[in-house]
Amino acid sequence: MSPQPLDASARSPAPDAVHDLIGLGFGPANLSLAIALEEEAESPGGTDLSRLFLEARPEHCWHPDMLLENSLIQITVLKDLVMVRNPRSRFTFLNYLKEEGRLFEFLNLRDLFPSRVEFNDYLGWVAGHLGVRARYGRRAKTIRPVLGPDGEVATLEVVARDEATGEEERYRARNVVVATGGRPWAPPGIEPPEGPLGERVIHSHYFMSRIEEQFPDRRAPHRFVVVGSGQSGAELFHCLLDRYPNADVTATVRRYGYKPVDESDFTNEVFFPEMVDFFYDLPEDKRSEVLDSFREVNYSVVDHPLIRKIYRRLYEERLAGKHRARVLPYQKLLALEVRGETLVPRFAHLIEGSEREIPCDGLILATGYRWDKEHPLLDELAPYFETDARGGYRVLRDYRLAPKPELRAGVYLQGYCEESHGISETVLSLLPVRAQDILDSLLEAHAGRRAAVPLATGA
Repeated sequence: MSPQPLDASARSPAPDAVHDLIGLGFGPANLSLAIALEEEAESPGGTDLSRLFLEARPEHCWHPDMLLENSLIQITVLKDLVMVRNPRSRFTFLNYLKEEGRLFEFLNLRDLFPSRVEFNDYLGWVAGHLGVRARYGRRAKTIRPVLGPDGEVATLEVVARDEATGEEERYRARNVVVATGGRPWAPPGIEPPEGPLGERVIHSHYFMSRIEEQFPDRRAPHRFVVVGSGQSGAELFHCLLDRYPNADVTATVRRYGYKPVDESDFTNEVFFPEMVDFFYDLPEDKRSEVLDSFREVNYSVVDHPLIRKIYRRLYEERLAGKHRARVLPYQKLLALEVRGETLVPRFAHLIEGSEREIPCDGLILATGYRWDKEHPLLDELAPYFETDARGGYRVLRDYRLAPKPELRAGVYLQGYCEESHGISETVLSLLPVRAQDILDSLLEAHAGRRAAVPLATGA
């Protein structure tokens, strides 16, 4: 059975309502939570929490500038937005395939790892059926406390900008879930230069749109340098080789080459739900030790089939007598200069200690994201949160920021709690399990509020 679109006229939340929940961002994390809320509301005796999601994009799209041709996601479709929480859900990837008429063809591929393009289409399919719960083109600017007469904060005000009109909008909620994604990160001191040349310094987050805009001639002998040792860096290196057959393309990596992801059986148990409890209960110094031991399941590693594809491609280029592509090991980006119309990144060799410059027309930064739980949207709420030993916000097991006594409203984080909840925090594997944890917390708080309201007595 296909998910049935909601009746917008009957169930769309009123703009001046105090919602039980406002979610900021409508990507995979909050989509998974939206499914959990929907299924809770539809279950016999379930609770229908009022909810609204604000999304900055004008329509749903998941990492649109990394929707590369032939790129695959790195988890099985059985770890979609809902399957591991509710295998009977109508929002599963398999039901999406059934409703789209591609189930048997997909199964005939004998590969449960779909393309990034198809997984994005699945996410859009889910978002389409839950779209009445979302308002697109609304960029959250800040979250403010709403002070009660006794100084307590039972509700929060979300200030957002309508991206189409520029007008400011305000929403109130008893709980807010922040899931706006990571912020693109570049090495310290690497700032794009002023003017048009700065547009040729392209973080992977903006790759597809910027590369087409800045380098429209695919036959031209452009010079590209890609910085990054992980999956995105490898994908973009391979993409540039295909897209620009006459370009000179250099990949710079900090290791001896692209390192394959450790996806062996015992290592992959780090993505089991019980590992979150194990990790959360550890002393802080032991958490850091465990995180370091699992770095190679998520950071600066590449799928082995892609490594083989790149290696073969470089071999075939060499066989053909071409010398336009290379992978340079042990390179650390130090600085970026401009000389005329040329970008000149400078690198240090991490083993030899030497430095080199690689003049180029385009510098591609596949350098990852920052996931700080001290999110800029929370600046006005900072005095209401408890801090941990490092001085940052303390996060409870249910992904709620630990409140001081005067804060009665809940603030939850999705994606920002790796240092307290483990290596699975920034990936797709446990989204449904995390959504259930947050839902359970919301339901407990809702039941507590209801119990605190005195019952009316008859005359």
